[in-house]
Amino acid sequence: MYCKHRIRILQGLVEGIVSENVADVQKVVGWLSGTDIEEALGRVCTLEKEADRIKRALSAAKHALSRCFLD
Repeated sequence: MYCKHRIRILQGLVEGIVSENVADVQKVVGWLSGTDIEEALGRVCTLEKEADRIKRALSAAKHALSRCFLD
Protein backbone atom coordinates (compact mmCIF):
# COMPACT_ATOMS: atom_id res chain seq x y z
CA MET A 1 0.00 0.00 0.00
CA TYR A 2 1.30 3.45 -0.97
CA CYS A 3 1.91 5.63 2.08
CA LYS A 4 3.34 9.10 1.55
CA HIS A 5 5.11 9.01 4.92
CA ARG A 6 6.93 5.77 4.10
CA ILE A 7 7.79 7.03 0.65
CA ARG A 8 9.30 10.21 2.09
CA ILE A 9 11.49 8.11 4.39
CA LEU A 10 12.56 5.90 1.46
CA GLN A 11 13.49 9.10 -0.40
CA GLY A 12 15.67 10.14 2.56
CA LEU A 13 13.40 12.99 3.61
CA VAL A 14 13.17 13.50 7.37
CA GLU A 15 10.71 16.39 7.55
CA GLY A 16 7.65 15.35 9.53
CA ILE A 17 9.23 12.42 11.36
CA VAL A 18 8.14 12.61 14.97
CA SER A 19 10.06 9.64 16.36
CA GLU A 20 13.54 9.83 17.77
CA ASN A 21 15.12 7.64 15.09
CA VAL A 22 15.59 10.29 12.40
CA ALA A 23 19.24 9.24 12.11
CA ASP A 24 18.12 5.80 10.89
CA VAL A 25 16.55 7.22 7.73
CA GLN A 26 19.82 6.99 5.78
CA LYS A 27 20.19 3.37 6.88
CA VAL A 28 16.72 2.61 5.49
CA VAL A 29 17.55 4.41 2.23
CA GLY A 30 20.63 2.20 1.93
CA TRP A 31 18.46 -0.92 2.01
CA LEU A 32 16.89 0.05 -1.34
CA SER A 33 19.99 -0.16 -3.49
CA GLY A 34 19.43 -2.60 -6.33
CA THR A 35 15.92 -3.61 -5.31
CA ASP A 36 12.68 -3.58 -7.25
CA ILE A 37 11.42 -1.01 -4.75
CA GLU A 38 14.20 1.39 -5.74
CA GLU A 39 13.27 1.00 -9.40
CA ALA A 40 9.53 1.43 -8.76
CA LEU A 41 10.11 4.43 -6.50
CA GLY A 42 12.28 6.03 -9.16
CA ARG A 43 9.51 5.55 -11.71
CA VAL A 44 6.95 7.13 -9.36
CA CYS A 45 9.22 10.12 -8.72
CA THR A 46 9.84 10.57 -12.45
CA LEU A 47 6.13 10.46 -13.23
CA GLU A 48 5.29 12.86 -10.40
CA LYS A 49 7.75 15.38 -11.84
CA GLU A 50 6.27 14.88 -15.30
CA ALA A 51 2.75 15.32 -13.91
CA ASP A 52 3.80 18.60 -12.24
CA ARG A 53 5.33 19.81 -15.51
CA ILE A 54 2.17 18.90 -17.43
CA LYS A 55 -0.02 20.59 -14.83
CA ARG A 56 1.97 23.84 -15.17
CA ALA A 57 1.86 23.62 -18.97
CA LEU A 58 -1.90 23.01 -18.92
CA SER A 59 -2.42 25.97 -16.63
CA ALA A 60 -0.38 28.21 -18.94
CA ALA A 61 -2.35 26.97 -21.95
CA LYS A 62 -5.64 27.72 -20.21
CA HIS A 63 -4.45 31.22 -19.36
CA ALA A 64 -3.41 31.73 -22.99
CA LEU A 65 -6.84 30.54 -24.11
CA SER A 66 -8.59 32.92 -21.74
CA ARG A 67 -6.49 35.81 -23.11
CA CYS A 68 -7.64 34.86 -26.61
CA PHE A 69 -11.23 35.37 -25.53
CA LEU A 70 -10.40 38.94 -24.50
CA ASP A 71 -9.02 39.88 -27.93
